[in-house]
Amino acid sequence: MDQKIERRMRVKKNESVKEGEAKINPQTAANLKISSTLEVVVSGKRKMVLSAIPSQEVPSAEIWANPDDMIRSGVADNSIATIRSA
Repeated sequence: MDQKIERRMRVKKNESVKEGEAKINPQTAANLKISSTLEVVVSGKRKMVLSAIPSQEVPSAEIWANPDDMIRSGVADNSIATIRSA
């Protein structure tokens, strides 16, 4: 049985992130076994699947997403979400 590793993290809006992408700390991505895409789930209802872009400037306890993607998915800035490999 292949169980995915997941972690609760903050999702923050960042204008420097392109649509369809999310920036994540490289060590956090390695711990969660995220290679190319990640899944963001808020309250078990709001779900986004984004391309993972490793970036050292992102703190290990959060990911940065495009504001337009977050608005479209109904995810508020600074929300706590479950992050896992997609």
